[in-house]
Amino acid sequence: MALSRSELESTSTPFYTKDIMSQVYDESAFFNKLKRNNSIVTDGGTEIRFPIRYKELAQAEAVDPRTQIVYQQTATRTSGKLDWKYYKADTMIQWDEQVQNSGKEKVINLLADKAEELKDDIGEKFADDLFATTQATKSFSGLITIVDTATTYADIAVADAASWAAAVEDTSTTRLQLYGSGSLSYNINTSIFGKNMPSLIITSRNLKSKAESLLQPQERFIDKDTADAGFNNIAFLGIPIVGDSHCPAGYMYGLDMDKFEMRVHKDFNFKTEPWSDLKQVGFPNAQVKIMFWVGNLVCKMRKTSFRCTALDYTL
Repeated sequence: MALSRSELESTSTPFYTKDIMSQVYDESAFFNKLKRNNSIVTDGGTEIRFPIRYKELAQAEAVDPRTQIVYQQTATRTSGKLDWKYYKADTMIQWDEQVQNSGKEKVINLLADKAEELKDDIGEKFADDLFATTQATKSFSGLITIVDTATTYADIAVADAASWAAAVEDTSTTRLQLYGSGSLSYNINTSIFGKNMPSLIITSRNLKSKAESLLQPQERFIDKDTADAGFNNIAFLGIPIVGDSHCPAGYMYGLDMDKFEMRVHKDFNFKTEPWSDLKQVGFPNAQVKIMFWVGNLVCKMRKTSFRCTALDYTL
């Protein structure tokens, strides 16, 4: 029988770098932009509420100076209400892992890396929930709910507040065009309200490349701020277009990022429990670590964002 290990293998040790490179977590430009906008807000209370004006007062008019003025009060304000959403991530380290990941042979600290992995795991779940095509009951409000022309969001129905809806929800346009009816510029223009407008366009990576191919070489600019954050982009009308691996094929979102906030409960902002043993469940030398997050995604104005869902990058 042949020997299992060679002479060289038995007299030498492998060389390892001290860094571990994650191959599974792909950061989202949306959450990065929230951080850079200082739009991660810690909060408390029984629920999340935020006030809005949902219709015009409509009392301004030109009058005869001698005509009696009839006073009238019109309610124009209400509040959005969102429930807290609860997330957790947990990890374990076994007895033999603790024994073997020790001493000078320890390449990386497995306990520390597993702890860091928890936050990465919750971040990946956030990105999945953000772009999910169906709103899950237990997840925070995703773009499929917020950027919609008819769906109730934050306990406010579009039927009761016509302005509480996305500007565009295009489910039929299949060919991405820069100008003309149903085009990217049309959707942006339709979503402008005063000085407010989409400031970030997120789509699949193939559709981002399609948009880049439609621009003439002398028109291919990038948004430096987005590029400095580490996200490859192409700017159209000054708005960065970013490809995101989490965005479903065919989807393109134009988002007014100034109107988005991530509200986080102050007591559960990636709260991490210490490593604890599993003696009570029969594994006295194994340990578990848990991380908790509680919050929800808030959008204070829906009409300055748009959504397309049927674009085909091959057309």
